[in-house]
This record gives sequence, structure tokens and C-alpha cells, in this order.
Amino acid sequence: MIVAVLLNGLWLGAPIVAITCLASHFVSERNAATRYVLWFVALAAVVIVPVLTTGSHLGALALDALRPHAAHGSYVVSLIPTGALVRAGDGWLARLAPWILSIWLAGAAANLLRLGVSFVRIARIRRTARPLTGVDCDLFASEDVAVPIVAGIFAPRIVIPSELLAELNPADLQSIVHHERAHVYRNDCLWNLVAQLIEAVFFFNPWVRIASKHLCEEREAACDDRVVEEIGRADEYAACLAALAQKAFDRGVPLLTPSVMRSRHVLVSRIERLSSTQAHRLGVNTFAVGGTIVIFLAFTLAVATFAPALALAPPNAAGPAPASASLVAAACPQPNVDAQVLKPAMPNVPHGLNVTATVEVGVTIAPNGKVIATSIVRSSGNATIDQAVVNAAMHSTYSPKLVNCAPVEGGYLFRADFKPSS
Repeated sequence: MIVAVLLNGLWLGAPIVAITCLASHFVSERNAATRYVLWFVALAAVVIVPVLTTGSHLGALALDALRPHAAHGSYVVSLIPTGALVRAGDGWLARLAPWILSIWLAGAAANLLRLGVSFVRIARIRRTARPLTGVDCDLFASEDVAVPIVAGIFAPRIVIPSELLAELNPADLQSIVHHERAHVYRNDCLWNLVAQLIEAVFFFNPWVRIASKHLCEEREAACDDRVVEEIGRADEYAACLAALAQKAFDRGVPLLTPSVMRSRHVLVSRIERLSSTQAHRLGVNTFAVGGTIVIFLAFTLAVATFAPALALAPPNAAGPAPASASLVAAACPQPNVDAQVLKPAMPNVPHGLNVTATVEVGVTIAPNGKVIATSIVRSSGNATIDQAVVNAAMHSTYSPKLVNCAPVEGGYLFRADFKPSS
């Protein structure tokens, strides 16, 4: 299931990012706070939606409450032998799944180690920074940083490079301190940690990187807006950023500190944005955020209901079967045979149901012909019907898959078509 979630995230991320881009288009560029929240919701959705759509029956449960049920009528159920279709899920995905999982675990571990190194670096900066006398207690100076940063997650400190204290005039220093305090006020260090963890674990997903990139840009813009709101002098603050940029790229910025000083292009965009005379908004547009979340929920339900699972059935175990398997004929006229249903059980659904639907259930069959696992591949949108077909699939009789005349674990796609009788 983990591999299915990872692969489903690659295509589900595209509509999520597209929806967020469309929602951001209707939010003014002056409202960076709202755009930041939208992209954070998108970043979370790229992770959560594949999990919900792959491992739950949300769509069936939701539509079951909305679907009208007829008080009278009858139905006809036809069981179609579609076990051969399971080969689509037993082929390349089954062979590549262990490699995909191993590469993902190795990459995630490397990225998490990288975050750990950044955490150690920040801890060293906090430990060696000296408090500034005559100013607020949260201001510190350090020779280990090239640009001002907020160091720490739960007890953040504003750390200013020692060389800047002698070079910046009091007005510029005040602007920088206000920007870093905006990060503290917004709890950006904590949310940046969450975003960095997501990006580290889902490093292979380009949609995670796109959402994270927009998130960083809007976060810095929101802090810039707060600086201009509190002290004014947008043009002077822009000139201060330009001067600071010359020092920002000499040494790296720790990953776990909220900053986009790593990108000259983004910094130029911030300066251009500050030169605008339009008013900036600090509040979050709850209608835009709430509407986007509702769209994501509807999208999740739609995908969970109508999109089949990526893998039609669990991968087969191609190991040898016991020599005493009684279901293999001695002559073995067919050495390689897919799993088949011998005696399908009829779904037990409520009487008087008048509905047209199709349900497909992936069945994993042991070498002895017993059912060991089931999963809904295609839902009818009605939880009662889905469960009835699952029960029928579990109580049906199967013959195992044969490989070189030996029974092995295999898969079968149990399908039931419902339609009103004429």
C-alpha cells in the first residue's frame, strides 16, 4: 500500500497544485498571508489526499448517504470472471515495488539526516550567540551567520550577524528586527519544520517542491507586509534588503530557519513588490481558504469513489508451494494457470433495491485456494452494496494460481454487476 500511495501522489499532486494556483489567482498579490495559507493547505493535501484515496472507502460512505434508495423493485446480479485482469497489477508493479520502496526509504533517510545536521548547526548558533546589551532580550549576535535568522522552534531567538551591527544604520537594523519578529509572531519556525519534513520524506514528488517553493515566497512577503505596516518606509526597507542580499549568498542559510535568501530571483521579486504603492493586507481571507479546503475534500471524495486503485491486487508471492498440495492434478495438463473462481457466492443485498452499479473486489488467494485478503478496486458508491460484494468474494470457492504445476499465491478480480430486472 505504501508504494501505491507514493505513486498515486505523483498524479494526484497535479490537480491539487492546479486548484491552488487557480485559487491564488483570485486572491490579490497584496494579500500574501492568505496566499501563504493556501499553499500550506496544498502542501498538506499533496500528502493527505493520496493516503485517503488509496487506503479508505470515503467515497462509498459519503455517496451512500446521498444516493436515493428505491422502496420497491428488484435487481439482477451477474458475476463476470475477470480474474485475468489482475495481471495488470501483478506485472511490472509487483517487480518494481521492492526497488521503489528501498529507493524511497534511502532518499528519505538522507534528507532527514540533512535536516538533523541543520538542527545541530542551529543549536550551535544558539549556544555560541551572545545577547545584545541594552536591547530586547530576544536579540543576539553571532559570527556564525551571514544574515539575520530566527534560531529555534519553541523558544526562538533573533540572531544578527556581528558584522551587520557595525554596518547597518539604526533604521535598517530596526526593519530587519521587525521582519524576524514577524516570523516569530507567525510561528514560521514551527510551520517551516513541518514543511521541511514533508519535503524531505516526499523528495521525489515534484508537486511537493512546487508547493514548498510558493510557500516560502509567500511567507517572506507576508513578513515584509508586516514590517511596512508597523514602521512604514517601504522604499528604505527595499534598499536594506538589496544591501543585505550581497552578504546572504556568501554563506548558506540553515534549512530549519525560515528564509528565502537562498534565491536571488525571489529576493528581487520581494524588492519589486515593496516598490508598489498599493496597500498590503495582513489578515487571512477565511472564505478563500475555506472554499479551497472544500474543493480539496470534494476532489478527494470523487477520486476515492470513481478512480480504481493503482494496483488491482496485492503482488503475488512466487515461492514454491508444499508438495502435498491436493488441488494440482497429477498429470498437470496446464502448468501455468491464473487463479479462477470455482463456485461464486451471490452478494446478499437488501430486497427492493433498484440500482445500477458495478463493484470490483481484488481477492488474494493462498496456494491452498483460501482467501487471505480482499480490497475494493471499484466502488459502486453504496457502502452496503460494496460490503455485500466483499462478503461474496470472501465466501466464494477458488482454484489457486499455478506456476510450473505448483500452486502459489495469486490474485483474482471478483466483479458483480447490478441492474434492475425488466
